[in-house]
Amino acid sequence: MPRAGRNLLIECADEYNERVVFNLSPHLLAFARWVPTPRAAVPLLAAPLLLAALSACGEDHPPPPTPTDMMITFDAGDGGQFDAGRDDGGPVDPDATVPDDGGGGGPCHLEGMALKLASDEIDHTVRLVDVAVSGSTFLVGWTDARSAVADAYVYAWPEAAAMGAERRITDDFAQTRDVQLAARADGFVVGWVDNTLGSYEAFTVPVDLAGGRTTTPSRLTNNALREDSFCLTELAGGRSLAAWLESDGAGGPTIARGNALDPAGVPLAGPHAATTSPLEPTTLALSALGTGAALAWNDAGTVYLHPIDSGGSGAATTVAINVEGNANGTPALALDETGGAVVFGALVAGARAEIRIRTVGPTGATVGSETILTPSPATGAEPSVAAYATGYVIAYRSSAADGTGSIQLAFATGTGEFSSRFEVATTTAIGGAPRVAVAADGRIMVAWMMGSATGAAINAAKVICE
Repeated sequence: MPRAGRNLLIECADEYNERVVFNLSPHLLAFARWVPTPRAAVPLLAAPLLLAALSACGEDHPPPPTPTDMMITFDAGDGGQFDAGRDDGGPVDPDATVPDDGGGGGPCHLEGMALKLASDEIDHTVRLVDVAVSGSTFLVGWTDARSAVADAYVYAWPEAAAMGAERRITDDFAQTRDVQLAARADGFVVGWVDNTLGSYEAFTVPVDLAGGRTTTPSRLTNNALREDSFCLTELAGGRSLAAWLESDGAGGPTIARGNALDPAGVPLAGPHAATTSPLEPTTLALSALGTGAALAWNDAGTVYLHPIDSGGSGAATTVAINVEGNANGTPALALDETGGAVVFGALVAGARAEIRIRTVGPTGATVGSETILTPSPATGAEPSVAAYATGYVIAYRSSAADGTGSIQLAFATGTGEFSSRFEVATTTAIGGAPRVAVAADGRIMVAWMMGSATGAAINAAKVICE
């Protein structure tokens, strides 16, 4: 597909106030129209239809938004870096330039258009949406209650395809929560917790590249305790690791547990204790690190990183990532055998939400200092992060004073310096964390929830950057 700058995008509203997008390139004229049903984007390849289609844009409707190809802005401070210890949310220096530092991320544009994967009766839980990539296929996972109770669904979307297909993972009378995904060699692992047998227990099931289950689900827990905050991550050698919180629901201690899965997605021996008293982890993040993995959580404003081994057993070390004690929400991790990045929200002066990043080494020890990715007046909350090029891409939700929101991508170098920013879509101010994954060819998948008081929708978009 031609890159940014070579395509003409025209957007407007038709007589039903539905969004109409024209994408014109030297090779293709594509017309797509949002309708109330998911995935109803219809390609028309005949160029002569352009004039007829343009008649849908009446003079009585608001002007079209700025074309997506143009929705990229660059912010930079002195040297392109905002250090939280010295410049806590200071203004953007208008004379600064964006450093050409290898972080990637510009210019960017949407590949095709964002799709609405599901709508209306979405289960409002902590983990609303997740995304992973295996081979040439992205997978989006979520829960919704279209059948009166919450079930798990996935949407398999090949990298180069305009659309994908939905598959249902659970179909019972249980309430399903915390749907999480991890890639494996020829598909994915899907994990979740549900109350099929009364108490909330943890389950996993392998699926193929089309999102179809290849066997029956495996139950990781079997007790009268409550399992929550389920996570999955890939490990070296094709294995994956699950982790979750376990509590009695009556004020007793909360601990994290872990369980490794073989390359086929089948659980190995376990589960194991990933934390012990006096640690009291809250909502978890999980990523591979070094020869094992690491958990992260936010405890009263401090983000902690806790290494565990490849089987899910915890180490003795816990590292404090931030220094100001103003972390907000659940952190996000993009780690590997050499180290990586911890990204988290912060609440400045108890009011303005911003996104920060700090890099760590292979043992989890911090490297450098916190860097602000959304300097004032920009805002950001509920981040996720993935490795991209030689640095990182961070997806987050930004909120405006009028109550509207947007899904943003921030790009950072391998040392955590800010590189560039791209707006993916406008959305609501509520809806939980967007999720991001990056394919081997550099395509970026972002999935998010658009929440409201009366319903919600799961959306996804593919982004390409030069």
